[in-house]
Amino acid sequence: MAGFLSFLYGLRAEQPAQFRRLTRIRSRIYTTVAPLHAEIVRSPEPTPFAELDHSAFTRILPGTAWGKIFDCAWLRLTGEVPADAEGAYVMLGIRGEGLVVDAEGTPVDSVSTVFQQADLPHSGGKYRPVGDPLAPGTQVELFADVAYNGFILYEVGRAVFHGAHLATRDDTAYGLYYDYLTLVVLAGHTDDAELEAELRAALDAAWQLFGTGDLAGARAALAGPLAAPSASDFVYRAVGHGHLDMAWLWPLRETRRKAARTYTRALNAIERRSGYIYGTSQPQQMAWMKELQPALYSRMQQAVADGRMELQGSFWIEPDTNLPSGESLVRQALVGRTFLQQEFGLTDEQLRMCWLPDTFGYNGNLPQILKKSGMDWFQTIKLAWNKVNTFPHRTFHWEGIDGSSVLVHMPPEGDYNSRGAPDGLLKGLKQYPEIDLGTALLVYGSGDGGGGPGEIHHEVLTREHGVGGAGLRGLPRVEHSTASAFFRDLETREVAHTHRGELYLEAHQGTYTTQGAIKKHNRIVERMLHEVEALSVIAGQDTRAALEQPWRDVLLNQFHDIIPGSSIERVNREAVETYTRIEGELRTLTRDLTEELSTGDTLAAINLTSFPRDEHVSVDGRWFRAVVEPYATAAVDAADGPFGLGAAGQMMTNGLLTLRFDGNGEIVSCTDARGLEHAGRGLNRLVVHRDPYQWPFDAWDIDQRYANRRSRRLRLVASETHLDGPTVVRTQTLRGPRVEVVQRIVLEAGSELVRFETKVDWHASHRMLRAEFRPRHFGAEALSEIQFGHIARPTTENDSVETAQFETCAHKWIAVSDADAGFALLNDSKYGHRAKNGLLSLNLLRSPTFPDRTADRGSHEFTYAFRPFATGDLQPVIRDGYRLNNPLGIARGVSFDSLVSSSNAGVIVETVKRAEQGDGVVVRLYEALGRHATASLTTRIPQTTAHETDLLERPTASADLDTLTFTPFEIKTLLLEP
Repeated sequence: MAGFLSFLYGLRAEQPAQFRRLTRIRSRIYTTVAPLHAEIVRSPEPTPFAELDHSAFTRILPGTAWGKIFDCAWLRLTGEVPADAEGAYVMLGIRGEGLVVDAEGTPVDSVSTVFQQADLPHSGGKYRPVGDPLAPGTQVELFADVAYNGFILYEVGRAVFHGAHLATRDDTAYGLYYDYLTLVVLAGHTDDAELEAELRAALDAAWQLFGTGDLAGARAALAGPLAAPSASDFVYRAVGHGHLDMAWLWPLRETRRKAARTYTRALNAIERRSGYIYGTSQPQQMAWMKELQPALYSRMQQAVADGRMELQGSFWIEPDTNLPSGESLVRQALVGRTFLQQEFGLTDEQLRMCWLPDTFGYNGNLPQILKKSGMDWFQTIKLAWNKVNTFPHRTFHWEGIDGSSVLVHMPPEGDYNSRGAPDGLLKGLKQYPEIDLGTALLVYGSGDGGGGPGEIHHEVLTREHGVGGAGLRGLPRVEHSTASAFFRDLETREVAHTHRGELYLEAHQGTYTTQGAIKKHNRIVERMLHEVEALSVIAGQDTRAALEQPWRDVLLNQFHDIIPGSSIERVNREAVETYTRIEGELRTLTRDLTEELSTGDTLAAINLTSFPRDEHVSVDGRWFRAVVEPYATAAVDAADGPFGLGAAGQMMTNGLLTLRFDGNGEIVSCTDARGLEHAGRGLNRLVVHRDPYQWPFDAWDIDQRYANRRSRRLRLVASETHLDGPTVVRTQTLRGPRVEVVQRIVLEAGSELVRFETKVDWHASHRMLRAEFRPRHFGAEALSEIQFGHIARPTTENDSVETAQFETCAHKWIAVSDADAGFALLNDSKYGHRAKNGLLSLNLLRSPTFPDRTADRGSHEFTYAFRPFATGDLQPVIRDGYRLNNPLGIARGVSFDSLVSSSNAGVIVETVKRAEQGDGVVVRLYEALGRHATASLTTRIPQTTAHETDLLERPTASADLDTLTFTPFEIKTLLLEP
């Protein structure tokens, strides 16, 4: 309990007597000289300043609780500085946060009393000084856009107006307060007993002098320890930051306001504090400022030009990197970087860093995506959150599945919200394996909900910086720096370790599954964007402007608390609404483009994948056969059979596979045409596991021990099998407590894919629905599709690292095999898998209660599938993954020959789009099998030149389309220009 109290309350719990002393010193800092008249107007949603009804303001008294969580209000403060009050400050006391503007609506300052764990006490107590000190006689008229967004993680409490007044500040008392605070934290955390004794003695002496009223003497008693220089050669490079989640425990609309508050505070500090550098990421927030706060945005542009504000990273937002497609991650870089260069004039050298401090693990192909998007450096802290194994490095090279490498630094304190105080600096040294490098990054400032460095951070860091930059005895030295300058220095040093593969986070594995509707919509929209872009090229239409906002909205929803499903109900609901709107817009564009291509009335199938397709489609109850080349159309023919299908009792077959079911609806036998058995101890057992509340991150985490507890198998209540054209279908209904599942198990003529078209009515709480497969053929590793490739993971639990990977992320498929055969599990919208000790388990649904009590309750539709494959031959698995996720389009009169195709089935044409600039067309391919490969590209795209480019579409070399060579998992982007 003591450790938790220290984590939560910091100094107040660790040194309560010293905290009380600081409270006494604080009481001498500000002296009230006049009240301010306060009025309020409330609203459920934010009201722009220009739309304020000034006649609606009513008086509000100090101590008034004015609203609930997420309620909005404007305060109006008026008064006059007394004639004898030189340098008076406006003091505003609120529970929550607010942006203060002048009578014209121009931001003046921001205030916040938002509590973060272990916060150090502020000199103003419940009040915050607003703006600069005022001259006597100044008329005050200020407006504050205020909000209250909860306490730490929870939607508890109410918005409170504590009061507003004018006060003068005793600068000696103010200085003494932060002198004392800095040294008392150092005394409480140093391991140097002699230094602690000296500091305690100086603090006691200062306290005694304070008690006599000699504040100057008290400061003098602390001057010696504060002037003692650091004896350390280690240097922290310190950059201010205000990590601001795009949405999380508050809705997107609140983030727009939080961004304005955060940037206002940062810019004010830049103007007032010499040497201070503030870093910010996520261009989406900057775009909001351009739209909503143009004066503030102009100040941002100037601060960037002056080198005082660093734009960190190139992604549009800080996305999850497990769940979005590879193409989406490319667009994160392309859209974000384009904005930063157009709006701020940044050079490529200024955009070499990827900034993802809080994302829940990092896929194994991210290094290649970063390198080919101009990013050589990668900053995170998240692996410090591992629950089982301490990640062994903080500075290292990270090599992805294709061999690309980036330089990684994780600030050793393990926090992107560092208080910048002595305890954090010393903690960082203790847990920095690469301490011999002599340097590390310090990212300090209030974050998650934004805010950035405030008064406490600045005052403490100033004292740690020391006299003339010499530091403070007992601490490493601290220097203001950009993160880029830190990395630029770091890459000149000898970094010994290289980590290969993914950066797997041993936590938050539930985010692969929670909020299944969001994940399904994302998968659908990614596919629809791909199709519209390809059709635009085929139709000769320019849809770049029409797709700009849909792409930005999709990228926004891939933020690392939206697509993972770890936000409040409103965020999740609004995300689904956004996806639904985008899908409607894309359907309209698709219809318009296909109509543009229509020349008759023949029913045709449209194939916008890299694979030739030969399959059956149902249109208005009639079955047709479609045989269509890559990126082409073909007229469909009536599917008249015979199809070689059969069903009897608990058996169904299409001649390629024969399935047999037991009385529980589980597949107990799956034999292929050779008679080889693929079912081991059963396939598609639907079970419900207990999924108990995980404190404090319920939606994020799964109890690793769940697999050791007995699950409940759903009970089969009905089943029937029938032939439907070229398919044999078994429909079965299964039930359990608060869950009903209806499945159509489909075998199609000519296909070895077994589909489970699934509808679920799900109302359980703290339960997890999984489909379990125990195939006959299972090896020591599982291959999982990730962005532009796949990764191998152990299926054993031979050590704590393997055991900790009890749930992993895969995109369209996961596959296991032995010497005789392989077995692949595919899906159209699911990501969470367990592949251990003979079991392949697909996580279908969860039902956590925090932060969204309604998570996933309701109706769901999705499809998953399995197929056997020959050992070592992943091509049919990859093909069927695309087939399951990219159904053939059906339209009348549309006819076009193959636009583009690869001669090598292992080299996939993933994207066809108009170039970002000019009249060219971009074709993006990747090698999917993990082998060296050669392919020729056949295309009818008009061209006079062909170049290879990076992912930003900048040419790197000329391209010979007849002989394209690929290294394993290489992404290759081609620019074809007329």
